[in-house]
Amino acid sequence: MVATADKALMVLGLFTMEKPEWTVEEAIRELSLSSSMAYEYFRSLIDAGLLVASTTGHYALGPTVLVMDRIMRRHDPLIHEAQDIMSDLLSGDLAENDVVVLLCRSFRTKVMCVDQRASKPASFLISYERGLPMPLYRGAASKAILAKLPSRATRRLWDQENDEIEGAGLGATWEEFKKSLRDLRKGDVIVTHGEIDAGLVGISAPVLAPDGGVLGSLGIVASEAVVNDFKGGEQALVQRVGEQALRLTERLKPS
Repeated sequence: MVATADKALMVLGLFTMEKPEWTVEEAIRELSLSSSMAYEYFRSLIDAGLLVASTTGHYALGPTVLVMDRIMRRHDPLIHEAQDIMSDLLSGDLAENDVVVLLCRSFRTKVMCVDQRASKPASFLISYERGLPMPLYRGAASKAILAKLPSRATRRLWDQENDEIEGAGLGATWEEFKKSLRDLRKGDVIVTHGEIDAGLVGISAPVLAPDGGVLGSLGIVASEAVVNDFKGGEQALVQRVGEQALRLTERLKPS
């Protein structure tokens, strides 16, 4: 039996980029709720400021979500401890280049960008928008996390998304996928070329939690031209990203 709080959270989980507004009647149909319970959940979420009335009969996310987002931006340990590290990634010989630093977090079976940094407005758009869940099997920021997941998590991912994993070129069978994972684990830093956004290079390394599990990833996105023209080339950037990701991992350990 699903607890009342869990059901209220299921209602909140209906609100997405694809469908940011819902009516109570739509929620009843989607979640197979009774009318009385659905109205109770909506009332509770409205009272908490998590939902607000928008157009007639429709509801959208409320201002409490922004309050919680502000708290997370200021006090989430991963985001807080990464601030000067992200700045350092962009300093010196990268300061005037077209580069975006990405800080990502493992999120269920997805990866989510939780912070970005650029020394100037980038001339390109990247798919890793803050707050947008991304697949674990495409892009350096995601693969850096995927490579460090325990086997039970990668097996569950395979069982749920094997067609998409095959489409990403990571194997048509579980055995082939395991081999791809072993290949990813050979290096501490993952590099991808045009895997999500054409003409862009992703360079990311995992950030580990104090218990040794993977927490997220830190990396950069730049154009092929910037990477090729950088002193020391791609390998110099790989080393730079790896060092800063390790620095963040060390900083997150309890003192």
